[in-house]
Amino acid sequence: MSEINALVDGWNGAAFQAPPQFIIIRLVTILEVFTRDWAARIINAGDPYATRGADLVKGTLKIDFALARALVGKEVSFGELISHELPINGIGDIDRVFSRLIDTPLFGHLSGVVDRWALKIEGKQSEPIMPDSDKVRNDLARLIEQRHIFVHELPEQRDVEAGVLDAYIHSTSQFVNAADEAFNTILYGDYPITQAEMNAVAAADAANVNEELLAILATLDVDGKDEDLRASQTAWEEYRDRQAEYRSGINHPGHGSIAPLLYSSEVEKLTRERIELLRWYRDREEGDM
Repeated sequence: MSEINALVDGWNGAAFQAPPQFIIIRLVTILEVFTRDWAARIINAGDPYATRGADLVKGTLKIDFALARALVGKEVSFGELISHELPINGIGDIDRVFSRLIDTPLFGHLSGVVDRWALKIEGKQSEPIMPDSDKVRNDLARLIEQRHIFVHELPEQRDVEAGVLDAYIHSTSQFVNAADEAFNTILYGDYPITQAEMNAVAAADAANVNEELLAILATLDVDGKDEDLRASQTAWEEYRDRQAEYRSGINHPGHGSIAPLLYSSEVEKLTRERIELLRWYRDREEGDM
C-alpha cells in the first residue's frame, strides 16, 4: 500500500506529475510482486499450502545446480522457488494461484473481508473492504491488458482518462487491502493488530520457547550436577539478554513502542537456536563431534 500511496502522490503532485502510462505499468508491477510475495508466504506456511503450491508448477519446474545449492543453503525458500515460477500474465492467473492455494474462489472470498482495524479499534461498521468484487476484477483485468499494450505494442495513443486511472488505482488498493486482510487471517487467525497486543503475544511466545529450553536442559542434566552445562547456560543467557537489549534498543531513553516486541522476538529467535544446539548434543550418536 505504501507503493500505491506513492503513486497517488505522484499522480496528484503539483511539482511533478507521473505520466498515466507509468502509473499503469507500476500498478501492475505492484500486483505481480504482491502476488509472488504472498504466494511464497502462504506456501512456506506448510501443508496443505505447500502441496497445493507444488501442484501449481507441476511439470514446469526446472532446478539447476545453482538453484539446488541455494535451496540446500536456504538462500531460497520453497515458497520463493514456487512463486518465482508462477506465470502472472493476467488477472486470471492471479485468481488461479490464490484460489488454488486457499482452496476457495479468490474473489468470492475477498468480497466478504472486512477491515479488522476499523471494526475492532475504530468501532466502525463491518463494511467489506471490496464491496463490488466483480468491478474490481474487471478493472484489474483492463489494467493488466492496458499495461501489456503500453509495454509490448508501443501504441501512438497513450492518453488515459483521469476517471479510468482513478478506477485502476482504487480497485488495486481495494484488492491489496482485502487480500492482505484475508491471507493474514487464514494463516494467523485472529492475529494481534495493536502494538500492545503484538508486544504481549511476542512476550508469550518467548516465554513458551523458554519452557522448551528448560525441558531440554533437564534431559541433559537429570541430576543437576553438570557444572559445565550450568556455566555455559548462564553465560548464554547473559549474551541472549544483552543481545536482545541491543537489537531492540529497549534500554535507550525514548525508545519506540515496538521495542518490547523486538526484544521478545530476539529472545525467541536466540532461544530456538539454543534449543537446536542442545538437541543435537542430546541426540548425537557416538563419534559425532
